[in-house]
Amino acid sequence: MDLTNYAGEPRRLWIEGPAGRLEAVLRTCSPTRGCAVVAHPHPLHGGTLHNPVVFHADRALHRDGWTTLRFNFRGVGESDGVHDEGRGEKDDLEAAASWIRGLAPGLPLLSVGFSFGSWCAVRHALTDKTVAALIAIGLPVRNYAFDELARLAQPLAVVQAEHDEFGAPAEVRELLERSGLPARVEVVAGTTHLFPGRAADAGEGVARAAAALVPRSP
Repeated sequence: MDLTNYAGEPRRLWIEGPAGRLEAVLRTCSPTRGCAVVAHPHPLHGGTLHNPVVFHADRALHRDGWTTLRFNFRGVGESDGVHDEGRGEKDDLEAAASWIRGLAPGLPLLSVGFSFGSWCAVRHALTDKTVAALIAIGLPVRNYAFDELARLAQPLAVVQAEHDEFGAPAEVRELLERSGLPARVEVVAGTTHLFPGRAADAGEGVARAAAALVPRSP
């Protein structure tokens, strides 16, 4: 697909997923530094592609030259299927990543996930070596073991709220140290897991992390 055929404004579309169509929003850059797929928080707790943190992460990355895709997991919004407790959702993320990768073959693919989306993104990156780097927002270390982080080959960054109810920054750093990962941790001060009123700050943190993990080509 020729990216010059699309403006940088959000474009709503559907892509084929393993359980049917997945509702998505695409923003393109031409030229682009790479592609980024952004996964939303837990579907059973109100998570959608319209989540403010997901929106601002998407927008900040796009402003920094990335072609971005945020999407609804199965059973959310107008996506087909039903919630699958993270099993099928990992496959949804794989389908979304595969689709956007086709827009810019040969350029870096960045995977970004917020909360439940970060759990899906980590497990997807373990099996998809075309993922160049991974950014976790609100890593829910009290909800999931994340033992698989020790096997992660890609560079990782975490954007965490100072008072995150599902994993304080100190707990995230301890997990990363146990996993042997020299990951970047950026803390958004004075806020909690959903970044109320601070979604734009979380998005800017994602953009800074992406710039550090995937430098621009000369």
